[in-house]
Amino acid sequence: MVLGGLMMAFGWPALADPVLVAGLEYGQGVLRARSGECFAVTPKHVVGVGLGLEIVTTNRVRAPAELVTDLGDDIAVIRVDASGRLPCGMGWPRAESLGSTLQDAVTQGRQGVILRVRETGGIEAFGVRFASLAPRYIEVRPLSPDAEAFKGMSGSQLMLEGQPVGMVLDTEAGLIRAYRQDALNDRIKDFFTIPGIHRLPPSDLPIEPFKGSAVITTRTDVREAPSPWSPAHRSLSVGERIELNGKVVGLPWYRTPEGFVRKADTTTR
Repeated sequence: MVLGGLMMAFGWPALADPVLVAGLEYGQGVLRARSGECFAVTPKHVVGVGLGLEIVTTNRVRAPAELVTDLGDDIAVIRVDASGRLPCGMGWPRAESLGSTLQDAVTQGRQGVILRVRETGGIEAFGVRFASLAPRYIEVRPLSPDAEAFKGMSGSQLMLEGQPVGMVLDTEAGLIRAYRQDALNDRIKDFFTIPGIHRLPPSDLPIEPFKGSAVITTRTDVREAPSPWSPAHRSLSVGERIELNGKVVGLPWYRTPEGFVRKADTTTR
């Protein structure tokens, strides 16, 4: 089933930002932002030694990449040269446990989908059934007997009810093994934490959801709070892009993964 740009229509999260990764072999990855830079999380065996790396978006936009770190458990982070080519994802989410959710999915034999970015653009969805659970892994069984369809799946997102619950690592004996999303969040969180930057808890301010990105129209500071007198930890240049994840209710400020920017200094895309 080819989905292309229909992910939002099905309620799947825009922050997922899946990409095709071309490295030692073809695989998949997920874009994430950190301090204005763009990265992708992908299996290490897809990257290899990191030579000639490239990512391809669902819209067939290509960008070169380089290996940054190997975090073990076949998890790697690559830096993507996103300048002017593509927006990047949000910061890494908190490591909230999926134990009971995944245990119920296995016990009840529930169905999910695996999302894969196609080389020709767009996204394919493959139906699976949850089969077994381990502390860091979840195994699913494809609904289709065509095993050929699952080649190049490494790094794909495993979804349950519209939410990512794992990253595919390998396929063996008719089972697809994925790294659990909560375990992945925990493994990757230190890399995507920027030392010294204060982040307000979500409950500190009334925030209305606002997903998308903004292009800076005048030199702008990213501030710790939505106030021109709040401390700034980074400046953005004209033309630079930043991801948005909320709008402060009643105030002309957007919330970003790093802090707050003034609405008047941006144009949304």
